Amino acid sequence: MNSIPVPMNTIYQCPQTRTSLRAQGDTLRGSTTEYPIRSGVPVFLADRSCADDELAGVKLKDVVAQAQAIGWQAALQKLLGHDRGLIDYVTDVSRSRFLELLPLGSKACVLEIGPGLGQITRQLAPRAGSVDALEISEPQAQFVRISCEQSGLGNVSVACGGDDCKLPYGDGLFDLVVLNLVFEWCGGRFAGSHEEAQQRLLQEIHRVLKPGGQLYLSTKNRYGLRLLLGREDEHLYGMRFGSSLPRAFGAAWLRRHGHARARGHLHSFQGLDALLANAGFGVRRAFWAAPEMRKPDRLVPVDVPAIRAARRAGGFRQGNGRLEEFLMSRLPAGLVKHVSHGLATLATKS
Repeated sequence: MNSIPVPMNTIYQCPQTRTSLRAQGDTLRGSTTEYPIRSGVPVFLADRSCADDELAGVKLKDVVAQAQAIGWQAALQKLLGHDRGLIDYVTDVSRSRFLELLPLGSKACVLEIGPGLGQITRQLAPRAGSVDALEISEPQAQFVRISCEQSGLGNVSVACGGDDCKLPYGDGLFDLVVLNLVFEWCGGRFAGSHEEAQQRLLQEIHRVLKPGGQLYLSTKNRYGLRLLLGREDEHLYGMRFGSSLPRAFGAAWLRRHGHARARGHLHSFQGLDALLANAGFGVRRAFWAAPEMRKPDRLVPVDVPAIRAARRAGGFRQGNGRLEEFLMSRLPAGLVKHVSHGLATLATKS
């Protein structure tokens, strides 16, 4: 029996049958299905055989245990402190700068998909009425729950699931969905192709949004300048130029190196915009996150006048490193959205 109850502000439904679920002891039960609740986190994984995750060579279940014993911040420093880049990635509040674009407030009901270790969740929760966080990794979901609880954020509910790109929530529940640097990876445990996974996820997001609700989606750019300059692509196991090359070339490279499929799937600006339109998002506002998506100095609308005005005002880096900074600062404003490091879009449900 769980000692930690599931927060009552969350309305869960079976992601397979879409029937309502009720908490009974340590399970959520529907008419024909049930899902376990472990330490206050409902688990909706379609593939329950998924192995425990590791982060920087450390078992995440050990990080969770230490977070419970000595606090989440101390646990990160103790077990993951050898990876300063990771610690910075999890704790640097500048990563949440995009929140200034979002329609938040004390009445906003928000769904965050893929919170990781809660780096955005802990910044998002004080600005919203309620936050539901859905994480594919159970240890990470547990860490998010613990860190939010220890931070006094009582408006956060955490669940584990989404490996099949189905969401365990009812229709029209949320004012806002946040999908920050997750979309490219969402097909990692999906039985079909990455494209099918992404299409299903967008359809599901459209379903759980209220009429007029919004999706904030940020993802890396298939034709980002970094890749065009021959940098390694982590979505294709470090292949140089990677996703910027023709799809058939990338597929052949994967087969030659013994990989069944890519780790992630990127889109161009036009490709992503078309996906969102096809999923039912009528109004789409795109932004240039400079110098890059993970730590933006500035978020600039991608229309030509806005980019020119931002450049005249200055005060931000336009690219990572000297070469990228030089090239991006001299690139015609109309081309910025096509080769920026990533793509950030605020899309409204039609």
